[in-house]
Amino acid sequence: MEILKEYADFLLSKGFSKNTRDAYLSDLEKYLNFCGKDFENQDKLRTYIRSLSQYLSPRSSARTISSLRSFYNFLLLRKKVKKDLTVMLTLPKLPPSLPKFLTWEEIEKLMNAPDTEKPEGLRDRAMLELLYATGMRASEIINLKEEDVNIEDRYVRVIGKGEKERIIPFSKRARLWVEEYLKKGKSLICKKYTPYLFITKRCKPMTRQALWMKIKEYGNMAGIREKIWPHVLRHTFATHMLEGGADLRVIQMMLGHASITTTQVYTHIDIQRLRRIYDKFHPRS
Repeated sequence: MEILKEYADFLLSKGFSKNTRDAYLSDLEKYLNFCGKDFENQDKLRTYIRSLSQYLSPRSSARTISSLRSFYNFLLLRKKVKKDLTVMLTLPKLPPSLPKFLTWEEIEKLMNAPDTEKPEGLRDRAMLELLYATGMRASEIINLKEEDVNIEDRYVRVIGKGEKERIIPFSKRARLWVEEYLKKGKSLICKKYTPYLFITKRCKPMTRQALWMKIKEYGNMAGIREKIWPHVLRHTFATHMLEGGADLRVIQMMLGHASITTTQVYTHIDIQRLRRIYDKFHPRS
């Protein structure tokens, strides 16, 4: 259908990721099969939205509505409709999405997965330790330079979202592995000088995709059943800090969250953990 091709080009021009583009186009194709080209029929749109609740979860329904809003924005810009019919749509209430995190035992197994007898294994161990010790984002750690890491005082200088700088302390164990990597690993991976801390054999920073694949690989080696990715270590850092008694504001600063409400999601995890402990040990639970 020609309109789908035009909309796909529109999404691409707006910088949507491939996953988002694919999801939106899939949602739109279903809607077009239902309404044809009758884009200005309010009753058809209402009927379609009502039908979603019969077979889609609230989260999938919400995504479909977001897809349709984007599509009608495109139609307005192209003057294919006179008004945006999606202004009357409301997103369904979604249950809070709790971040996935690893247990203490899983973290220990994950850290021990790389073969530290090899230079790349030393790099990966140092990288995993630093990710868990600081809660950095994937984009932040792959762009980290040696000059951003203060080994002696144990802190990293990170440039995060919005080019905002923050200072994050890290653990003695992370320092040990970063030192080991700098002494015995980095120069064997790349013979020439490069300012980036974690590099490949091409003497370039590791890509986000490579980091994602590495963590997935080590998760499998560690026997962790569920899929893991870099952000899981960020969630784990925050969760374990909260469990250890860290103040929520301090965690917010280290994560680089603009709002405390973003950080508060971790309190739900801690409450769930407390409830499990209560149910296990309270005699009247």
